[in-house]
Amino acid sequence: MQGTGHRFDLGELFRAVDDARTAQGLSWSALSNEVRVAATTIRRFSTASDAEADGVLAVVRWLGVAPEVFIRDSRVEGEGLAAPSDGMVRVDVAAVNDADDDHRNAQQQRTTIQRVTRVAQHTKRSVASFTRRTPW
Repeated sequence: MQGTGHRFDLGELFRAVDDARTAQGLSWSALSNEVRVAATTIRRFSTASDAEADGVLAVVRWLGVAPEVFIRDSRVEGEGLAAPSDGMVRVDVAAVNDADDDHRNAQQQRTTIQRVTRVAQHTKRSVASFTRRTPW
């Protein structure tokens, strides 16, 4: 599964979030309160190559787009994430581990957005299919 070349573009996510935040007149703090992700974490997307998937997906959901919008050359049709009123979107770690046949120690790996992207692209499933909702 290694080397698929399909990477989640965190820099592009940061630019989209910053544009939407500015257009809505939100401060970083206000955005952070809405998405329940630290502002420093969101700002770090501008230079990061990877990040914890839960925070990334919370921000993607706030934008109202499918995660695949930010996956370079995605071979999967994207689907939106659960509406904010439905609780918090979390990665279904068990589903990711079950599908991650490339790693002998998948149970011990961090659930980063690049790992979820790699697994989703390999299995030809949307990133959203590897998520679940939890109550606020």
